[in-house]
Amino acid sequence: MDVVVWRAPGPASSAEAAARYAELRSSPLGAFEPSVAAFVRELRQTSPDPSSPLSWNDALTVATDAVIVHVVWPGQQRVLDLVSLLAARHGLVCYEPARQVAMS
Repeated sequence: MDVVVWRAPGPASSAEAAARYAELRSSPLGAFEPSVAAFVRELRQTSPDPSSPLSWNDALTVATDAVIVHVVWPGQQRVLDLVSLLAARHGLVCYEPARQVAMS
């Protein structure tokens, strides 16, 4: 399951979020946008699942101004809640493609 986080001027509709997700999946990796960098720093200071050998480094795909978080832990809802909370804290859009839900 993926969750996508990026900076946008305002809330995104589910259709806009789906289009941005498709664009990000096909774009090359690049440098961080400042608010995305702050999101990633704070996310990496948490533990997605202390009992798992996987870390955030294994679960993040970072583009120029966005992050795709690959939620690979059993406690998916807890991880989704954390990602959504941190995205909101940093003024970022959060999109869950599986349910086609944009959270801002």
